[in-house]
This record gives sequence, C-alpha cells and structure tokens, in this order.
Amino acid sequence: MFVKNAIIISLKLFVITAVAALCLAAVNMVTEPIIKKNSEKNQVLAQQKVLSAAKEFKAVEAPLPDVSGVKTEKVNVGYDGRDVVGYAITVVSDAGYGGKIKVIVGVKNDLTVEKIEILEHSETAGLGANAAKPKFSGQFEGKKGGFSVVKGSAKNVNDISAISSATITSKAVTSCVNAALVNAKELHSTGGAE
Repeated sequence: MFVKNAIIISLKLFVITAVAALCLAAVNMVTEPIIKKNSEKNQVLAQQKVLSAAKEFKAVEAPLPDVSGVKTEKVNVGYDGRDVVGYAITVVSDAGYGGKIKVIVGVKNDLTVEKIEILEHSETAGLGANAAKPKFSGQFEGKKGGFSVVKGSAKNVNDISAISSATITSKAVTSCVNAALVNAKELHSTGGAE
C-alpha cells in the first residue's frame, strides 16, 4: 500500500512539475521578443540621451579592445545627416562594489564627454547607487578624460569627487568613462566611424 501511494504521489508531482515547466516555457516564448524590443528601445533612448546632437546611430562592427579591465560592449557612431557628431559607447566594468556596472558614455567629436548614463548596476542603495545621480555623473560632462577619483573636493579639472562611502563604485564608473574615451579617441584618429 505504501509503495502504491508513493508511486501515485510521485506521478502527480511529475505531472504538476511538467505542466509548470510548460507554462514557464510558454510565458518565456511570449515575453522574450517583448523584452528584447524594449531593451533595444531603451538602448536607443540612452544613446540619444548621452549624445543629443545625433539624429541617427550606426553600430561599429569592428571589435574594440578592453581597456584597463573594462569591456567595450557596443559602439555606435552618432550622425546628424552625413556628419559624425560623436560616439555612444557602452562599457562594462566588473569592479563595482556590487559587481558589474554598465555605462553608456556620449563622446562628442571634440572628444569631450557630453553625458554618461548608468544602464545597469547592483550597487548599494543610498551609497554606490548614487553614481547614477547628476551630482556624481555630471562631473564628467564637458571634460576630455584622464579622470582620477579623489576623496573630498576635486582640485584639478580631471579629478572626480568620489561618492562618500562608495569609492569602489566611483572608481569603477570612472574607469568605464576613461575606457570609453580611449576607444572614442582611437575611432576618431583612425576614421573608424566610416
């Protein structure tokens, strides 16, 4: 009797598990294209946000090297008509306090940072998460790079004031911006935008 009940319970659990797995697969099939479309839409919006003069973006297919441990994920050249107005470069650092930080950096044709946008992070709320706020991210705007993080107030033009109690996050974001600028300079000097 015990063996018979165990078999019946096992079969019921198997059927329930199989039905649940099929439902999850069906939901995934329905939502996957929607999630992908929204992700692509958000990427375009982020590009426009960090490089406002661009009316159109074209991806650079040639892979760019990692710079100081920062991976270059995607490079888009921004155009206004036929004129290149700059670059929207997405870079990823694994050196954040909470792990991976993904940043898109808008670099104008004069190789200054127009704006940065943090796309993904797992930083501590109220500390490292403040890197996305203009008080920190705005420090890069209009500058050419070679940034270094300092505690307290910035004394030099390329100093970036660290977020209080979030120096690791500050350094990770800064390394992302520096890497994006290195890649933008390389593209600009080699005519890689064409």
